[in-house]
Amino acid sequence: PTGYAFTQTTRVERTGAAAKTFVSRYDPARAVGQRWTLVFVDGKAPSAKEAASAAKATKAQDVPSYAEIAKWFGGPATRIAQTPTSVTYRFARLPKGIVKMGKHDASADTSAEATVDLSGRAPVVTRVRFASTTAFRMALVVKVERYGVVTTYRPGPDSHPVIDAATVEMAGSVLGKAGTMTVRTSFAEMRSV
Repeated sequence: PTGYAFTQTTRVERTGAAAKTFVSRYDPARAVGQRWTLVFVDGKAPSAKEAASAAKATKAQDVPSYAEIAKWFGGPATRIAQTPTSVTYRFARLPKGIVKMGKHDASADTSAEATVDLSGRAPVVTRVRFASTTAFRMALVVKVERYGVVTTYRPGPDSHPVIDAATVEMAGSVLGKAGTMTVRTSFAEMRSV
């Protein structure tokens, strides 16, 4: 997570609201509280309120990274598919602390599938899919019926794998009102720090 600087573009689409696009930069060479910078909101410079809100939100945010896979990959898994150049493993549940939504830890209610590319000198995970296995409440007023996350990885600087894109899809309700949310994030300008 501290090995690369990058630009992150996130598009948020949810029921009853206009889509919003955020562009942020992450630089681990900067001081801890200044590593994330909100650059654009819907193609314009962020307002002071938007910048302050983003700065507050990033304090608790994990840095998207290929290194995050090491926290759970290697646990009990089943080989579910194999070709001459790849293998896919299924993890029935994830260890505690891997999937956090606000204060709720959804790890025990999440399965994972990881596709590993075997064609190079070393095996590399190229795609991860998380999926909820049951509905759960994040708070008294928020219920998550289902969610899924697909993350892809690609060769980056020095041919080391880096995160390429992530898509999160959720369906549930807030105060009894049903809705969906899709968050698409892409990563560019990846450079070693």
